[in-house]
Amino acid sequence: MVKVGILIPSKACAELFSADSRARLQNVAEVIWNDTDKPFTEEEAGDFLQTCHIAVGSWGTAIPTKAILEKCPQLQLWEHAAGTVKHFFTDDLRGRELLIASCAPAIARTVAEMVLGEIIVGLRRIIPNSQQNRTVRGAKPINKLYAARATVGVIGASWVGREVMKLLRPFRTRVLLYDPYMTREAAAELGAEKVDSLTELCAACDAITLHTPRTKETYRMMKSEHFQAMKDDCVFINTSRGDCIDESALIRELEQGRLFAFLDVSDPEPAHPDNPIRSLPNVVYTSHLAGGASYHIGDQVAADIEAHVTGKRPLMVVDWNMLERMA
Repeated sequence: MVKVGILIPSKACAELFSADSRARLQNVAEVIWNDTDKPFTEEEAGDFLQTCHIAVGSWGTAIPTKAILEKCPQLQLWEHAAGTVKHFFTDDLRGRELLIASCAPAIARTVAEMVLGEIIVGLRRIIPNSQQNRTVRGAKPINKLYAARATVGVIGASWVGREVMKLLRPFRTRVLLYDPYMTREAAAELGAEKVDSLTELCAACDAITLHTPRTKETYRMMKSEHFQAMKDDCVFINTSRGDCIDESALIRELEQGRLFAFLDVSDPEPAHPDNPIRSLPNVVYTSHLAGGASYHIGDQVAADIEAHVTGKRPLMVVDWNMLERMA
């Protein structure tokens, strides 16, 4: 029987694995758990995984180093119950027949859930109206929109971007997508219209949500001209990375009161104490809340291991050729 070693400390496991996902795992494999509250050292991880075929790690746990891999010749799959696995790809891994799988798709579900809520709250102008009602009875916002009357722009057909588009479908929202790597046909399958210009998307949308990875190509990809092109009262959401935008350019538009922003990230992160995004009334600045641990991750771990054990491929296997375009 396939043997799975869970490197994740017990308290963290409780946030990732439901009773159902634990049962699914134990139904297809012999599973050994880290019953301590501390992550293993590299040496301890190697000893723990020595007889395992599959390793499961997460934030703060050991990664596949030469020392571990030499102790564990039977390892076939390293499942990362978290997001990025770029840091796994060192010379220690090169030339080895070890599958690396990421649970980024599971994290995308929790991020998209928060984004959907912010789109709805933003378009309904709930926060500005609530602020007015603290002192006097505020008038109903004449510029409020509901999702079926709105055009929402999605920048990047990443796992998160795709989940956002999926969640918007029941609302019959018009969705525009900017992603240079996506064909019009593929965009249409996701329920979106592809646009070739980021400025065009910015000018056409009532709400815009950014879902690009942080790469050389996307560094400060959103500039002054893009924020200036946005409609008055446009809702801008960033749950991606703070340095994918020119934050000072966004602040200039926010200071004019033209836009409303939900920012779950900043540049740098956290923002400096005197950064205007902390005090402007038309900004909701949150502490990287969108992703993180959830039972969705444990569900994907179980599904990926079921797939591997039955000769299928885990949902998101990462290889060297994918790294340049990944978060």
